[in-house]
Amino acid sequence: MKTAKIIVMLGLTLHLLLTVPVILADPTLTTFLEIFSQRETWAFQITSDLLFGFLLFAVLVYGIDGSLKTAALWFVAANLLGNPAFAIYLLLNIGKLGADQRKPLSN
Repeated sequence: MKTAKIIVMLGLTLHLLLTVPVILADPTLTTFLEIFSQRETWAFQITSDLLFGFLLFAVLVYGIDGSLKTAALWFVAANLLGNPAFAIYLLLNIGKLGADQRKPLSN
C-alpha cells in the first residue's frame, strides 16, 4: 500500500505542477469552453471521454461508499480538479479497496 500511495502522490504532484501554468494563462476557461463548439475534433472527443470517466468515478465511489451524496460531491470535485480528485479519493480510501473488503454493487 505504501508504494501505491507514493506513486499516487508523485503523479498528483506532477499533474498539479503542469496545471498551475494553464490556470494562470487561462483563468476564465475560455479555451476549454471553445472545445464544446468544435464537436468534430479530438479535443472534444477527449473532453467528452474525460467527463465520462468522471461519471464512472462517481459510480465507483457510490459502489464503495454506498452514498449518492458522497458520489455526487466527488463527481463535482472531479469536474473541478480533474483526475487529481480521483487520486485524492484513492489516497483517502485505499484501505477500503482491499480484495477482501470489496462489496458488489447493488442492482
